[in-house]
Amino acid sequence: MIEGLRETILKFVAEGGDMLSVIVGQEDAKQKILTSLLAGHHTLIEGPPGVGKTTLAKHIAAALPPITVVRDCPYHCHPERPICPRCRAKAAAGEELEATSIGGERRFIRLQGSPDLTAEDLLGDIDPTQAFKYGPQDYRAFVPGKLLKGNRGIVFFDELNRVTEKLQNALLQVLEERIATIGPYDVDYPADFMMIATMNPRERAGVEELSDVLLDRFDVVKMGYPESPQIEKEIVRKHGLRLDDVDISDKVVDSVVALVRATREDPWVKEVDQAASVRATLSLYEKMQAMARLDGRSEVTVDDVRTMASSSLGSRVKPSPESRFYDDPFGLIHEIMAAVLEE
Repeated sequence: MIEGLRETILKFVAEGGDMLSVIVGQEDAKQKILTSLLAGHHTLIEGPPGVGKTTLAKHIAAALPPITVVRDCPYHCHPERPICPRCRAKAAAGEELEATSIGGERRFIRLQGSPDLTAEDLLGDIDPTQAFKYGPQDYRAFVPGKLLKGNRGIVFFDELNRVTEKLQNALLQVLEERIATIGPYDVDYPADFMMIATMNPRERAGVEELSDVLLDRFDVVKMGYPESPQIEKEIVRKHGLRLDDVDISDKVVDSVVALVRATREDPWVKEVDQAASVRATLSLYEKMQAMARLDGRSEVTVDDVRTMASSSLGSRVKPSPESRFYDDPFGLIHEIMAAVLEE
């Protein structure tokens, strides 16, 4: 368990607060995520794009208290308990380890899943200059990867199911034992972090099936789209950018929410392979205000929804192969607008 995480969660519980208040709704998912973290388990959040997975992970890290670390140590060693080879060598030589403090934001490391991601990106690699100076097997020639830099913090692994099987295997020891054994080195590197990973189960491009043995290292939590129009409207009002001197009425916001949610509901859900997420709702909400400002108007109208909808939803809605709109997402959006928006 990384320092401060359990205490932070229990403090919010004791005060009756919502540690994950940045996410509106999703109460069941938030409860399961917090219980997994409180139990010291790595968590895999499964859900479509744009439901707040990244925001949630960043918010958890930001809530963590500051910790004392060795200045400039990439592993975030504690000055009194050095664990990386560099800090241990300095301590053994009688050198003082200068202490500093880092906040929760700096205890957050992000990895973006991709077929191009390598084991060197995760665990580390040899610095040729230092290898020439000290020798390729000297620890000073080793540059740690992001997993090791996540020591004592939160590692957020976005789209875990886009990494190769080889990379999945490289994760196993680190997730289970919280240490990493690196190639030619005869020392184990600390990797005591909490991983919050995500995957989109409907993604097909560049996706690898996660092995059962890797999934066994995670608690799986499902997050979906906002549960109701009211919750989605609250998200838009809370997180959407507002332009000064431009008014957007509840009626117009209701139209935006209704249009986006129509892509997730019958009868239109049968036409789509991927529906529009809250990102589409926020995009449309913000672009309509921008359009009103460009036109010199102080109020957004439903006509602005019609004008901007294709731009905000066109890249975010994917018609299904069975749909008559398979190669015409803009046609699908116009069809939905005609059915959903009032004249």
